[in-house]
Amino acid sequence: MPTMEYPEQLEWQDGQPVSRHFGDVYFSRAGGLDEVRHVFLRGNRLPERFAGLPGGARFVIGETGFGTGLNFLGAWQLFEALAPASAQLDFVSTELYPLSPAEMQRALALWPELAPLTDCLLAQYGALAPGWHRFDFAPRRVRLTLLIGDARATLPALNGVVDAWFLDGFSPARNPQLWEPALLHAIGMHSRAGATVATYSCAGAVRRALAAAGFDVRKTRGFGSKREMLTGEFRAAARAGVRMQPTRAAVIGAGLAGCAVASSLARRGWQVTLLERGAGVATEASGNPQGVLYARLSAHGTALSEVVLSGYQHSLRLLRRMLPSDGLAWSDAPVLQLAFDPREAQRQQALLQRNWPHPLLHAVDVQQASDIAGMTLPAGGVLFPSGGWVHPPALCQALAAAEGVELRTGASVSQLRHGNAGWEAWDGAHRLLHAD
Repeated sequence: MPTMEYPEQLEWQDGQPVSRHFGDVYFSRAGGLDEVRHVFLRGNRLPERFAGLPGGARFVIGETGFGTGLNFLGAWQLFEALAPASAQLDFVSTELYPLSPAEMQRALALWPELAPLTDCLLAQYGALAPGWHRFDFAPRRVRLTLLIGDARATLPALNGVVDAWFLDGFSPARNPQLWEPALLHAIGMHSRAGATVATYSCAGAVRRALAAAGFDVRKTRGFGSKREMLTGEFRAAARAGVRMQPTRAAVIGAGLAGCAVASSLARRGWQVTLLERGAGVATEASGNPQGVLYARLSAHGTALSEVVLSGYQHSLRLLRRMLPSDGLAWSDAPVLQLAFDPREAQRQQALLQRNWPHPLLHAVDVQQASDIAGMTLPAGGVLFPSGGWVHPPALCQALAAAEGVELRTGASVSQLRHGNAGWEAWDGAHRLLHAD
């Protein structure tokens, strides 16, 4: 896991954002949103494909280079306008140098017509640690997954197939890593049969690499001053995972884990029966009155730390979306980890050398810690400014109330049986349910 430094990524030239790292524009000076619509939306035939989706269908877009998020917002706007109300959009994008929320807000303010969608994105977007981050919008309809890190490592790790690709890294001359044949091969490996690809680039190396990855590629009219661009269609059968059709699932136990799993499956279109032997949710271990939310991190950049960070930030987004911060269900408040002995102080010192984003965590001395806590403390430590606490039963109730979840209380499962028709849950001689 790389050191997490978040320097400013943008400089502004004539009112347009330019990458400090690559010295290249984020979008065409002739009109960023118009470019998105020409290159990526029409280049992938999305207007007709969205309009032609059957009810309940899921459409997956993959992207290299999230940047300002403009492509995502443009695709979301089009999907809302044309797709059936029951259809779902999954947008998966990679980014090595994520913008700060302030930079993204300034860049997206150039398009007031996107303001409602921009506000939804910025309400969840924050200082993102390397790893995978999921954002849910328009419940059960639009989902964004950001892979923060080197796309050459994150994108091949996907488990699934994509219907349309946006290749929008900075120009191959300035950012060759995002156009390497191995990465474009991985894009082919994660493409559904008939998947499309579009990019503003018309470089010969890109065209040849896409063809080698399994795409039939052609030149078409470019946008603005660019005479040509590339579009293509995947000609081979998909070689990645097989997408399961949403069916019926049973989840046993309505504590934090069970309710979270049930809600997550329901968001993906499954019909879920949540079985609980008690009289309601969170009647056992998850019924404790308060849980503190923070991240216990390693100073050594372990894979476990990456998972913990992704889970921590996902939990914050989920709480802000599902529960009122009223001091009853949960409270969005700073959390202090005190350096309570020399060993902990040494661990924290090593941890802080990794240059974390200040909004995620930072050091505080003993006086600052005491001021934050409102009481005299024996030591300083590490502050998580966006931590908090939650009443677990309130979270369980909100999760179990998701559309698509049926809660059955007083259902004690004593036996599971599996056969050709799926799973059966039994309470003694009484069959409770059948599920896939």
